[in-house]
Amino acid sequence: METLENIEVTLVGQPYSNLVISPNNRILATTTGASCEVLFSDKKGNDARRVIKHDCDVIAVFFHSNERLVTVTENGEVSEFEAQEKDFEKLVSRRVTAFPVVAAFAQKPKNAEEEKELELWLVVKKSDSKKQKNPSKFDICVTGANGSIEKVLEIPSNIRKEQIVISDRIVSYCQGLEITSIILNDSDFSIVKETKYTSKNTGGHDIDVIHQFDRLSANGNYLVAAISDGRVLEWSNLKSSGVSDTHHRIHWNKVGCHVAVTQFGNVLTAGAECALARHSKGQKEPTLLPRLAAPVTGLVISEDSSTCALVMEDNSIHTVLLATMALKSSISTLEYCPRSLNTVFCCDRLRPRSIVMNAKPGTIQWFDPVTITTESKMHVTLENTIDGDMTSRGIRSAFRDVLCVSFTSTLAATIEKFVHFDGENHVRFWQRIGNATNTKLVASVAVPNDVVFVATCQTSTSSRFANTIVTASTSGTISVWDYTEKDVREDLERSRNWQEAEIRSISNIQADGKFVSAHGQHAVLWNVKNMKIIDVLSCSDDIISVDFAADGRHLIISTKKGVVCWDTLCLLVVWKIQQAVGCVVNSIGCFAFEGAQVMRFDAETGRVLETIQFSTNIDELVVIQQRAHALVYVAKTAKGIICHRPAHIKNSGRSGEIAVPQTPFQQLGSKSTAGPSTVTSDQAFVRQPRPEAARLFSGPVHQLPPISFIAPLFIEKSLLPPPVRGV
Repeated sequence: METLENIEVTLVGQPYSNLVISPNNRILATTTGASCEVLFSDKKGNDARRVIKHDCDVIAVFFHSNERLVTVTENGEVSEFEAQEKDFEKLVSRRVTAFPVVAAFAQKPKNAEEEKELELWLVVKKSDSKKQKNPSKFDICVTGANGSIEKVLEIPSNIRKEQIVISDRIVSYCQGLEITSIILNDSDFSIVKETKYTSKNTGGHDIDVIHQFDRLSANGNYLVAAISDGRVLEWSNLKSSGVSDTHHRIHWNKVGCHVAVTQFGNVLTAGAECALARHSKGQKEPTLLPRLAAPVTGLVISEDSSTCALVMEDNSIHTVLLATMALKSSISTLEYCPRSLNTVFCCDRLRPRSIVMNAKPGTIQWFDPVTITTESKMHVTLENTIDGDMTSRGIRSAFRDVLCVSFTSTLAATIEKFVHFDGENHVRFWQRIGNATNTKLVASVAVPNDVVFVATCQTSTSSRFANTIVTASTSGTISVWDYTEKDVREDLERSRNWQEAEIRSISNIQADGKFVSAHGQHAVLWNVKNMKIIDVLSCSDDIISVDFAADGRHLIISTKKGVVCWDTLCLLVVWKIQQAVGCVVNSIGCFAFEGAQVMRFDAETGRVLETIQFSTNIDELVVIQQRAHALVYVAKTAKGIICHRPAHIKNSGRSGEIAVPQTPFQQLGSKSTAGPSTVTSDQAFVRQPRPEAARLFSGPVHQLPPISFIAPLFIEKSLLPPPVRGV
């Protein structure tokens, strides 16, 4: 939900679809849910992406010119926008039908010099279809002047939008293994000729598999159709003979693919094979662009047939120059692949303004939630691109994907597991060079497939445990690893299994060596130096997650029915709340979320400091900080990944800046630097006195903390030699 100071932005919703290319081949427009995104291939940063929001899902988008585009929504609203300096201005909007729109197609005026409206062809679904026992029909309608609409013909309703194509007043659709092509009159839209074609089912090795036509594409006098077994059929005399004439058959893909045809009759196919193939007449073998980043989920050709645009499975968009079959540009987007495990969702101390998340299978990415772009990626599994879904042909690809990660300023530890195969997990240890993008593999170790937790010391690089890694399995085994830049060794003497109890979660390692493992209803406090148990806290409910607050002292325990704060110094429960919430604890603060509400609370008292409301229920949450006092909340929801951030964050530059208004007295003060604050060696070992000193003395004497904690400054000054006074 948006307020005057905060806005809610959908980072990733539905996958990109309905991709189109502008007449100058420099601008792309695509739809994702109720938004239309305009992407500029020759720009970078925030200037390369503009979002046009709508009230409901956008069915199609078309370019009227390089500066003007038209969108069609599901509720029948047709809107025209014109590009301004920083945004798109709505010129006109009208609702042409009251019935749901399934698909839309556009045809430009035959005279390119005339500034006429686009001729829109809409596939409309009648609302009375539920009352009829037999399947109803889709209406094919064409828009006229002043928003008028005219019904042309009817087609079956049990087909998808990908199985319909309308071009040059020729309506073609496929159903099962049958294609129907209807040629209309240019003046009154009457039916001139109707032709049909029925293909034979070739199930391959499995004769029980029934294939069908998946997609259609048309351009001028050419029509291509893709079948689910990988066959592609092309007709070259569509305007006069329809599909009754002879056709050309192509069978290069293993499964059904995305197809497009140029104005010269060359056929493009791309799909699960992670390759783009151009099939030209007279050539036995296609011209390939292999080793694409991911399987292709969308394919479109420009008007002049010189460029094509590809939408990948990981939500990335690329343009290809067809003359050389080489990548022309890659559009900056936030990559999200539904086929990945999508279990990595955290922040990185070395890059505090970015969020770490799964990208395509085998990789992780750092993305900026303000600019909504992927800043860098890390290939963890070191494997080639994974083929797409080929289960319809009996092919199932097994691959590794990243299960969890843990970072420090100098190292990274990752755990990866097999998908579609019961194999061992792998723990990889990486040396981090620079700002996290440059990594070097130090060691890779095969571990049992129940090893799913990894933890490092993220609090301080000066800690003696900065090179210590802890891994844990769900069966209860805890292993400790010692990291160096040349090798990583497991310390078998420090391996533990507390009462052979199942582990639900583990915390990060603190600077003094403490870390906690959660076993059912018990939280075990360990000293990682010798793996001795400091204490065990018994909770009344099963523990979901455990993590330390920023002070390294208070442990926040989230259970199925409440939240517990445990003081690991005094070994006392400070407070307890009987409310089932999810908890996120990091160096920024402590946060609890329930439903669509996020609450920032104080670790020592449990007092709620701030409340944020999302528009939908939250599944996972990450909180990062953009400059001073500006928190960015990024949540995984059923509607996608949503960001709740201050509205006054500037998007220019490498990172966001906060424009905070100041009073005249505040302007007189010294300005804080943008870089991280440095801590001297003297201050690093001096613990500041706490303002709640009075509460420390309210309990029994044997529960008092040591004097070095109560009065560290007094002890330090007492041990210093007296100052030399000058005479």
